[in-house]
Amino acid sequence: MNDRKSPVCFGIHSVMAKLKHKRSVSTLYLSAASASARLSALEQLAMEQNIEVIRCESSRLDELSGNGIHQGTVAEYRPRSPNQKATLKQVMMGIDANNALILILDHIQDPHNLGACLRTAECAGVDAVILPRHSACPVNQTVIKVASGAVESLNIVMVSNIVNALQVLKKNGFWVYGTSDSGDSELFDTDFRGRIALVVGNEGRGIKRLVAEACDQLVRVSLFGELESLNASVATGVCLFEIRRQFAVIEQDSAGKTVQLG
Repeated sequence: MNDRKSPVCFGIHSVMAKLKHKRSVSTLYLSAASASARLSALEQLAMEQNIEVIRCESSRLDELSGNGIHQGTVAEYRPRSPNQKATLKQVMMGIDANNALILILDHIQDPHNLGACLRTAECAGVDAVILPRHSACPVNQTVIKVASGAVESLNIVMVSNIVNALQVLKKNGFWVYGTSDSGDSELFDTDFRGRIALVVGNEGRGIKRLVAEACDQLVRVSLFGELESLNASVATGVCLFEIRRQFAVIEQDSAGKTVQLG
């Protein structure tokens, strides 16, 4: 029986992210049977930070990771709550006054979906991600694993009420878009510029009614197959990168290069 109380992360990308960002790793476990360059890089980084390194059998790594896909490495760390003490106003102090992008996830339930959304958000360079404190998937070990290090670098803000958070964003110059199958406009026909907040809804029910009513505009992604909706993480990626594409076009145009959006 494993009586370890410290939380763990596992997998090369997740462990590397914690070590690179110096997120309170206390012990690094590595496969005794592997001499791969990537595991050696983890070991070197841990030693530079005076972190205990333990080489062990694969069965021990299986136990530590709960039989997860650990790729030969597990890290024990002191828990860190992602920005739970940060407020929206504090986060916005460091945001560009012009083009800004915030993602709001409305009660995502599946940890794999949440992790994928966070990874996509980090890749899209969002300024912050807003998550509800209650009635949604917590940022647990599966989420951290799937996010592949994104949790460590994102500004993640936990709020008690998404509608209230949207009102704060509006008062600070954000235009709030919600994703919906019955949206007013098609995503690729929508003109995104300025301070943008994007709301993506629950996997099954979509955006809650009160949240949808608090949005300035609802947008849809046209589908061409027989299925009726996209996975939440896929919809997040499609929307975020279309917004980023338009931001890039606007920046090029302001620099004197005329580029068509279409």
